[in-house]
Amino acid sequence: MYKEFVNKYLTNVKWCKNQNYQVEGLLNNSNKYYKFDIRYLNDFPQNKTGKLIDSDSKADKVLFEDDKNWILIDVEEFVKYMIKHNLREIKVEELLLNIDWNIILPKK
Repeated sequence: MYKEFVNKYLTNVKWCKNQNYQVEGLLNNSNKYYKFDIRYLNDFPQNKTGKLIDSDSKADKVLFEDDKNWILIDVEEFVKYMIKHNLREIKVEELLLNIDWNIILPKK
């Protein structure tokens, strides 16, 4: 799990033992409490890497990363986009261009 993200960007943290999310907390400078999916990416067939996100996920936000940034995506918008476009897999870059709620936070 991405504990570095939690330590840097969340307050009022509560760790959870849940399949859909692992931590609850407030984003810095926010007054809204969220549930975060902060699992590491998994390896899949055909040299693919990613996360499985269930349409009934209890997480509010899902965390991804690149070399320099943490990337938060809204789970509800993510699922709606996938259903609307009948997709089974998608790249984070496409989500960033096509959904409204996303945040990019620097790692350093």
